[in-house]
Amino acid sequence: MQPAGQQHPPLPAPLQVYLPAKEKISTDTSPEFQSLLSGSVQKEGSFFTGHPLKAHRIEAQKFNAFQPDWILGVLLTGFVFLAWVQVFYRTRFRQILMAPFSRRFLSQLTRDGDLFSERIALVMGFLYFISMAILIYQVCDLLLDRNLWVLFLGFKGFVMILCTVLGFWTGKVTLIRILSLIFRTRQTTNEYLLNIFIFSALLGVILLPLLVIVIYLKSVFFLWICIVFFILLLIFRFVRGFLIGASNTKFSYLFLFVYLCSLELLPLVVLMKLFLIYPF
Repeated sequence: MQPAGQQHPPLPAPLQVYLPAKEKISTDTSPEFQSLLSGSVQKEGSFFTGHPLKAHRIEAQKFNAFQPDWILGVLLTGFVFLAWVQVFYRTRFRQILMAPFSRRFLSQLTRDGDLFSERIALVMGFLYFISMAILIYQVCDLLLDRNLWVLFLGFKGFVMILCTVLGFWTGKVTLIRILSLIFRTRQTTNEYLLNIFIFSALLGVILLPLLVIVIYLKSVFFLWICIVFFILLLIFRFVRGFLIGASNTKFSYLFLFVYLCSLELLPLVVLMKLFLIYPF
């Protein structure tokens, strides 16, 4: 044992490494000085933190498509027919699109033959029917209560809407033909039906590309644009029909106005009233 008060002899450098920190001899006092000035070091949180989402069930979920596949098939069919008309009936197609705005194109359309007996009339009518059916389908899907109009959703609902539109126009044209036989206005009736057809064909061509945006973007704004186009062309068609009827001097303007309202507006009002009262 060493006498009291005698210090340990200095140890070799390699041995000083293994001594505890309190027994190391150091002449550097900066750590103690910095600790007195800065205080204790605050521990920072990790950048990679968790998320507030919590998994309730860990199981496979059924994949729900944003849009059903049958809508894509209907749209592609419409664009294929539109391209076919553009390739094989370019001149006739241009006449149909310009006839609602130009009397010259309407007269040329009539002089070149009976449009209703041509294949382009069948194709343009098909484009109008599918465009109107998709428009009504999107109105039921985006603007109305889905719980009340669930019967008109899905492929079966689309077929029901399409059949309703076909039945409505079949009954309307049949009624116009019957009235033309009663009042003996065959020529004026043919011109009036041609006026209805060219506006319907124009509406189908306009609605088809707009409905693509409505369907795949779920855009209510573009849906309202489609509805506005439909209303404007309906009013324009009504005015043109009134002018066509005014050229026939057999009837007064009041009788003609009531006649057109009964054919154009009254069926739409009745259908809307039935759908609002009985939403199936």
